[in-house]
Amino acid sequence: MKAAKISDNLTFVSLKIRMLYNTEELAIGTAFFYKHAETIHLVTNWHNVSGRHPTSKHPLHSQGGLPDRIEVGIPVAQPAGEGLRQIGWHWPTIPLYNDSQQATWHQHPILGESVDVITIPVADIEAAIPANDESLKLDSIRLYPGLDAFVLGFPRAISGGGQFPIWKRASIATEPDIDVDNLPKFYIDTATREGMSGSPVYAQEVGTWLPEGKTDVSERVFGKGRRFIGIYSGRVGDDQFQAQLGIVWKETVIQEIITASLEKLA
Repeated sequence: MKAAKISDNLTFVSLKIRMLYNTEELAIGTAFFYKHAETIHLVTNWHNVSGRHPTSKHPLHSQGGLPDRIEVGIPVAQPAGEGLRQIGWHWPTIPLYNDSQQATWHQHPILGESVDVITIPVADIEAAIPANDESLKLDSIRLYPGLDAFVLGFPRAISGGGQFPIWKRASIATEPDIDVDNLPKFYIDTATREGMSGSPVYAQEVGTWLPEGKTDVSERVFGKGRRFIGIYSGRVGDDQFQAQLGIVWKETVIQEIITASLEKLA
């Protein structure tokens, strides 16, 4: 029997999360780790941890339940005999509020929940790989409308075997440097579903391409290039037959939140 293996390390990046109130599961979503300023942080959407719609602030759960903790599915390598290793899953619980009922998560220092992104500092990530980790060998590919992208998450809580994510193909649908609604986000064209909120998004270029900022054809790169470009947070419109546009918050948002949270501790 042939031993199965993971063919792409991006598969290790996306993590399924369960939003809980005490032990009751309220919803499923997606998260990932991110490295910045020599620290590691869990990243997901504001609406995942608050349990509220980011605009209306209404509870997302049908009975009004709001989460007080999340469980994160983290892959862990385990011995499988004859020199083989298999992947198991560890589900640590992260409280969303401390004993003083203050949030353990950080939101954007200026725009608050208008930016549907939060971060939580963590100490140990075990076998998971941060979305911007050096081992992923990401590239500074140029972003433009029509460029291929992938959203790695858990549509309707579906996993791709074990607790690994589903890769949803997308394309960048707006000018990535131009903010939508005067907020640091852009649109992607893709048929995403609930459960993918908090997914990392990667752009991909295949063929011959120039790195961002380069103009000399002698600096062209041949092959496949990938770049982490942000975090997915839902669709435009609620009906599946509407525009089928997904919202992606830019990577700079994550960096700004982490930088501000570290400054508070300094």
